[in-house]
Amino acid sequence: MAGKRRRFTASTIVNATVEDVWAFHRKPSALETLSPPDMKVSVRDKEFLVAEGASLTIWMSPKGTLLRFPWVSKFVAVNEPSTFSDIQTIGPFALWEHKHSFLSVDGGTEIQDQIDYAVPGWFLGDLVIGNVVARQLEETFKFRRKLLQEHIW
Repeated sequence: MAGKRRRFTASTIVNATVEDVWAFHRKPSALETLSPPDMKVSVRDKEFLVAEGASLTIWMSPKGTLLRFPWVSKFVAVNEPSTFSDIQTIGPFALWEHKHSFLSVDGGTEIQDQIDYAVPGWFLGDLVIGNVVARQLEETFKFRRKLLQEHIW
């Protein structure tokens, strides 16, 4: 059973074209670059490119632990260069759906992330780790925002 469905959103404006932002985000190196070092995210398939129906396996560690596990995402909606969505098919969450949007705005591109997720374990999962996950998402996207805004496009 899953805990309650939650939604996390984040937005960052960068000084780059939508096409440049798309080109960066469709490669597995973006995920490694945009993940905090203590998550130890690695992608073995360095040739992977986001495409509808494709699956990508990453290896990661929850913050502050020595555990390491695979996370498999399947890309279910790809509309180059404006959006792509992925769902977790193997991993730690009872539900994980992540929509990435890239919108042209004055001075660059707005990167929007919307994540719908649920932790495992029904109400006990929410009670024990729900708020920890919410905090980690905030921290991770704060880290990403800084890197994306400093990135040389």
